Amino acid sequence: MNKSKLNVAIIGLGTVGSGVLRLLNKQKNNIKNRTGIELRVVAISAKNTTKKRSVDISPFRWIASPLNIAKDPNVDVIVELIGDMDNTARKVIREAINNGKHVVTANKSLLAKEGSIYEELAREKGVFLRYEAAVAGGIPIIKVLQDSLIVNKISKLYGVINGTCNFILTKMESDGREYSDVFSEAQRLGYVESDPRLDIGGIDSAHKLALLSCLAFGTALNFKAVKTEGIDHISIEDIQEADLIGYKIKLLATAEYSKNKLTQEVSPKLIRKGSPIAQVNGSTNIIAIEGEEIGTTVFSGPGAGMGPTASSVVSDLVAIASRKSKSTFLTGDKTNSSNRNEKVSKKSSFYLRFVLKDKPGVIARLSGKLSNCGISINQMKQKPLPKQRATLIMITHKALEESLKKALIDIKKLKICEQKPVAIEIQEI
Repeated sequence: MNKSKLNVAIIGLGTVGSGVLRLLNKQKNNIKNRTGIELRVVAISAKNTTKKRSVDISPFRWIASPLNIAKDPNVDVIVELIGDMDNTARKVIREAINNGKHVVTANKSLLAKEGSIYEELAREKGVFLRYEAAVAGGIPIIKVLQDSLIVNKISKLYGVINGTCNFILTKMESDGREYSDVFSEAQRLGYVESDPRLDIGGIDSAHKLALLSCLAFGTALNFKAVKTEGIDHISIEDIQEADLIGYKIKLLATAEYSKNKLTQEVSPKLIRKGSPIAQVNGSTNIIAIEGEEIGTTVFSGPGAGMGPTASSVVSDLVAIASRKSKSTFLTGDKTNSSNRNEKVSKKSSFYLRFVLKDKPGVIARLSGKLSNCGISINQMKQKPLPKQRATLIMITHKALEESLKKALIDIKKLKICEQKPVAIEIQEI
């Protein structure tokens, strides 16, 4: 590879791929003047040659087969932007590395599950695997963890890392609309993945969290261990009740490493309004990192979109060309303890919402089950509903999560609830 020139092939010309082409064309001279590196697109590929795109692709050499690009001797680096767990993406990355080509990808789902495999192969072949665009869009969090915070012993990271969920929760709060209505709007605007569960089910955040945990704590990549819960059970009533007691609801991704044990979780939380995490609205992402030397530092910026994500891709290309890239997944302790179902003995307060049959003695029976499991109530509010139903809102004193789960199982057996109870941890950050 010529140190002053990098021949680039882009596979996948959707929003991000088109953005990369546009950015390379626009900033080509600026990149060369500042770094001495020429980034030259020598081939492109996508499923559809005739699709209308936001950038003119006619000047570029089109190769129909992505696998042929991965074997092309004129290509130094493959930019894989096919996405998801597409088998073509998997084959392209492996073929490219086997043929001595560097790879830049935004494919968080593939990396979260198989990233260690490709990193090991890349190391064997003496090439680089980069993925800044896979996490948090325009926030350069991968580089921060690899470089800027390398001397810190990091104990915890947390934040909002899915723009779609944050858009939905923000809109519900600002417009006073129910989840289903705002979700439909997000779909119309193109914010929701073709498989909505990736976003609203918390899976997208879990992919990103697994990657960040590996880098932050030097632990093994373990996506399967991320405890994951989405936002589709959150109602406007929950958001309004949270507001009344000084909180907002956010889909929070949290990873913590303590006593050689890694815990990873994505779930809705009540966050105090004054927290920087609670003040991030729309599709913006925010990540807080707690380090031994720096204390807590916070990074915020656009979590998605053509410009921010393309910027991350191009920055990876510059890093490769300047030989500033490094390994990511293989430096960790592969024996770290981490399990999705492992019980964590921490105490928290919880927001609870029950829709109950409005009959005498129902609240007493429910309260009895909570009390039997060691759950005491700090605040309680009852609101009547039509058709002999009532909503009961509770805020608990601090209790163990496993105790609350047992209480909810016991309450279910009473058959006094009209729908599944909502339980959201109150997170003090």
